[in-house]
Amino acid sequence: MGAIVVLIGFAVFTGGFSSFRNQNERFVLVFHENMYGLYEGGKVTLNGVRIGRVERFFLGDAIEDAPVPVLVEINRKLVHRHMVDTGNEIFDSEGRFKKDIVKTLVGQLIQESFVTGILYINLTTDNGQSGEIQPDINELHGYPELKTKDSIFAELSEKINFEKMSTQVSKLLEVATTRLDELDFGALQSDFAQSNQALREFLNTFSENYSSLGPNLSEASTQAKLTMKDISSLSKTLNLMVQPDSELRFQFSDTLRDVSLTSKSLKRLAELLERNPQAFLIGKPSNSKE
Repeated sequence: MGAIVVLIGFAVFTGGFSSFRNQNERFVLVFHENMYGLYEGGKVTLNGVRIGRVERFFLGDAIEDAPVPVLVEINRKLVHRHMVDTGNEIFDSEGRFKKDIVKTLVGQLIQESFVTGILYINLTTDNGQSGEIQPDINELHGYPELKTKDSIFAELSEKINFEKMSTQVSKLLEVATTRLDELDFGALQSDFAQSNQALREFLNTFSENYSSLGPNLSEASTQAKLTMKDISSLSKTLNLMVQPDSELRFQFSDTLRDVSLTSKSLKRLAELLERNPQAFLIGKPSNSKE
């Protein structure tokens, strides 16, 4: 008799539990980023308070970019435990999200710990701050679909676009090299030398004919000659600096290449940390055999 009572009680309990679970709300979220660290049974929170779990994934939904839809279950038991009974603006009396609130829900992947690398899904209400509240709720795989936004790592990787910066540096290097090659510094130096010579002849003639006007004019003529001599020397120095085989152009090109390689390396590092954040703490594995 005791065994029969236990069996009947177990059947009633499991049946009632399954029925209660079937009444839980379920939503689908699609994240367009790497979800390594998000596991089945992972927690789902609302503003940091746990209200559900990750129930399953939908693999094979697409080939390119391979976004993976995630099905989450909102546990009404947890909602009833934390919700206020009167004046609740998010949930109704049965512990379900209000229809107007569902349109504003946004999911985001959150890093629980850098050591474990575990992810969970946090829901927040948009309330029209981004201006993207959808008028109707779309369905995916038979469940309402919630909006998503990029995780912190994805936002960081997107904002710090090292690949774009590397491309821009490469273009700068190409344009700078092309413009320097287009400049005919030999012709410029020749024209400047001719102008300098003509000006010197003018100053010599002017000094010979009008030196009697006063010492100040003679001093000004002498100073002008020295200035033109300095400018001529500067022109020769600049010409040597911008020659194709000059040290300046070599160092400039070499520096831009180093910046380009560094930006690509930082891009790979950001992608690695996005996929495996715990690798930063684990470090490089040892090659020694134990």
